[in-house]
Amino acid sequence: MDESKAHGYYIAAAAVARGDIAGIEKRLRALRMGNRSSLHFHSEGNRRAKLLHEFCQMDVRATVYVMRGYKDRVARPALLRALVGDMVANGAQHLVLERDESVETWDRRMIRERLDAVGGLGQLAYEHKNRNDQPMLWLADAVAWCYQKGNPWKAKVQPIVSEVITVDQP
Repeated sequence: MDESKAHGYYIAAAAVARGDIAGIEKRLRALRMGNRSSLHFHSEGNRRAKLLHEFCQMDVRATVYVMRGYKDRVARPALLRALVGDMVANGAQHLVLERDESVETWDRRMIRERLDAVGGLGQLAYEHKNRNDQPMLWLADAVAWCYQKGNPWKAKVQPIVSEVITVDQP
């Protein structure tokens, strides 16, 4: 899961079947340029369209959660609550969030409360990781970036977006 905070608040959750994760991560790592340790869509410049084409060839899906008109401190928890609830309802087993020390403690508390509320304690594991350590974060970053930019980027990433969920209230 990664987010974008421009023109609203967007959370993109990228998913792959557990059995396929190693192959997808290997393909994502192969897309890095030179000695770079990760992909970050903001910095990819002319390579963005090529990267999106490659992503759309992979067996991955993303769900985008959107909230507009609220500050980050309101939008992030509302979208995380929606994401965690959906993950439990769909039988997901693992959530990785990009490490941001300024919100990590709060995220852990909020996720635990949400898991407790939806009966998901012990079902869904969650952790924060550095972007360099988790290639699926790169995919989520790309999807969130494309959605906040709008078309034509949003249209280019659409083949892997399974659902867009708008959260209207905190």
